[in-house]
Amino acid sequence: MLGSMGILGLMLAAIGLYGVLLYSVSSRTREIGLRMALGATPSDVLQIIGRHSLVLVGSGMLAGLGLAFFAMQPLALFLVPGLSTLDPTALLAVIGVLGAVGMLATLAPATRALRVDPMTALRYE
Repeated sequence: MLGSMGILGLMLAAIGLYGVLLYSVSSRTREIGLRMALGATPSDVLQIIGRHSLVLVGSGMLAGLGLAFFAMQPLALFLVPGLSTLDPTALLAVIGVLGAVGMLATLAPATRALRVDPMTALRYE
């Protein structure tokens, strides 16, 4: 039961992360169009967007891991004897899933925005 609650929490976090990054990249459509109109290559634009998303995801992961380590001590009182609060496999799995969701949430709208004509993107909004 605790495992299913953990998986449900991870799924909710992944959906929230996807929504935030999708909005973040989609709101930069005009900037992408301007950069493309001024001669930026698609790889340059993807690097800029990827770096911005990496900073957002990385800072969120660091804050989440810090809060998780802080919250583990009081929760350790409720564990079955013999279980450890520091499970590196679970922490690495969460980091991997959220990192993969972050990459997918960044690449999908970025590639769609790169396909838009720069003049259309400049008229966006």
